[in-house]
Amino acid sequence: MKRLFASFCLLLALLFALCACAPTTADNVSPTPEAAEPTPETTESGMLNTPMTAGTYTATVNAHNGPMTVETKVDENSILSVTIVSDYESDPVQLVIDVVPERIVQYQSVNVDTVAGATVCGAAVKAAVTDCLEQAGANLDDFSSAPESDPIEVTEYTADVIVVGAGGAGLAAAVSAHNSGASVIVVEKLGLPGGSTAFSGGLLNAAIPERSLNVAMTDSNLSSINALLEKEPYDEFEAGLQETIRKQMADYDQSQGMFDSVELHMLQTYNGGDYMGNPDLITTLCVNAPAATEWLTELGVVYSDVPGMATGALWQRSQQGTYAALNGNTYANQGLVDVMPFVDYIAQNNDGVRIDYSTRATELLVENGRVTGVLAEHDGTVITYRATNGVVMATGGFGANVEMRQQYNEQWDDLGSSIGCSNQNPAAQGDGIVMGAAVGADLVDMGLIQLHPNGEPGTGNMMLEPHTSGLNRIFVNSDGNRFVNEDARRDDLCNATYAQEGQFMWVVADSTRYPEGTESIENLVTLGKTLKADTVEELAGLMGVDANNLQAAIDQYNATVDGAEDPFGLTTYDQKLGNPPFYAGKRSPTVHHTMGGLRIDTETHVISTEGWVIPGLYAAGEVTGDIHGGNRLGGNAIADIIVFGRIAGANAATGA
Repeated sequence: MKRLFASFCLLLALLFALCACAPTTADNVSPTPEAAEPTPETTESGMLNTPMTAGTYTATVNAHNGPMTVETKVDENSILSVTIVSDYESDPVQLVIDVVPERIVQYQSVNVDTVAGATVCGAAVKAAVTDCLEQAGANLDDFSSAPESDPIEVTEYTADVIVVGAGGAGLAAAVSAHNSGASVIVVEKLGLPGGSTAFSGGLLNAAIPERSLNVAMTDSNLSSINALLEKEPYDEFEAGLQETIRKQMADYDQSQGMFDSVELHMLQTYNGGDYMGNPDLITTLCVNAPAATEWLTELGVVYSDVPGMATGALWQRSQQGTYAALNGNTYANQGLVDVMPFVDYIAQNNDGVRIDYSTRATELLVENGRVTGVLAEHDGTVITYRATNGVVMATGGFGANVEMRQQYNEQWDDLGSSIGCSNQNPAAQGDGIVMGAAVGADLVDMGLIQLHPNGEPGTGNMMLEPHTSGLNRIFVNSDGNRFVNEDARRDDLCNATYAQEGQFMWVVADSTRYPEGTESIENLVTLGKTLKADTVEELAGLMGVDANNLQAAIDQYNATVDGAEDPFGLTTYDQKLGNPPFYAGKRSPTVHHTMGGLRIDTETHVISTEGWVIPGLYAAGEVTGDIHGGNRLGGNAIADIIVFGRIAGANAATGA
């Protein structure tokens, strides 16, 4: 898509005006300095020593998600414009994709900084512009000077609340704290908002019965509930949930639609996490999840009346929404739905809440046993952020920190560098866990690390399609046979995949799920990441599997839709497979969520190794542990970050 300079200015104003003023004094400025503008070496007449041939040049290079085409217009002495003509980059990267082109024009140099969190995209832009300059006959030395940063004049800020991390939990905490009357500064090490949340599927688990009634309740669904109710309870918590659900089911009419309740959500979360989750935190999560969707609705999210089902959600309660953002884009069914409402709120209230990007927190400040602020680093300068009431740690997990996950791993044979990570890698380094431990925070469940079955082999990219989540898809092995219940827990799906030859699987779907012309999957076909065929036989040939086996796998699934008992226990389905074109994607397990982290209570206070509350320190999101147990249900992470982020912000605002 073509982006003009005017649209960039609008986006830049949205993202970087967040840093324009601190909430404490009118004189404070953002710790993101403007750089001095270098100029190419010229003659006394103002001409370059090596003039270019004026014109418009085009180059195509490989970016993160595929080919990117960049157009560069020059005259004899300067770069006039840089325009990204087409790309396949993800929605989060689109928020900052034009920053590097603008910097190249501003500084007349390809040696400009990229945006942390979108470095591959930025490097691709610079490579493309370099190619264009070479086509124009430029001496590249004329356009290689690095901009020099101006000294940072303000190195200390004070606000009621300091939030560390601008992912989903941090943004929710910041807006919640501001709603509670506090001034807030968010310290974010990346150059864009959203962290790993922005790159997630974005589905939020919440038991909202009136929406569930819009989904048919199958006999298999009913059987799965009965199995939970008939099992010997693990403890009094489970026994109490079973008793409540039995009473709810006594008044339930299957013909009305899908049954759901907060208690069923709690039971499935506790059972699905192998009873390792904290019942009090599970209760807080599930009871407050519906209110989390109401809060997001107030901020502009529009939810579907029909809930979806994230991979490993165990029930069709994953709320899916759309959001029309201030930048003009409408986001649907992915992480930016849970990010941009907060970003827009901050942009509209930047007199009291702001985000300082490209600023990495390094240490918590402690005075008389109370956490009072954060030390951070921006462009080599140390900045002190002081919190009058509280600090909220929301830095995410450590899934991309290979050394850390290998140190704590208890569940898997190996989590070395050959295993990809689905998260935003710079954001998933465990920074907040390390900082919290340094001031005495207790760590819990650190050995519990979840893999996701939808990883791209080699990279861990989890957002490829066909996706494992949702309905109307099957999983087959290298022989073309189904081998697992597609709606099983994530750890069961990954273990089953590891047991197959080659330790991978194929996700197979058709036009029922992806109507012909669906841009998201057609782009992946173009890149060669997704296979497409008009017949099952043709698809099998592309996959390298036995065509008879693949057809039998589809027939087996279709028989289940018709009412037959599925041999693998599939209970959630919608329509048959068989409508061309057919699609297939190769998948292998990837590190997705670290269930361990800082121990918190239901009010999000961080708990010390000695069992007491650390005054002034709160935490929310994947940086915490003790909620999801041995296996997180798909869709529970978004509920987690919104619910506990909201609680953390409100409590930090008052120091409660």
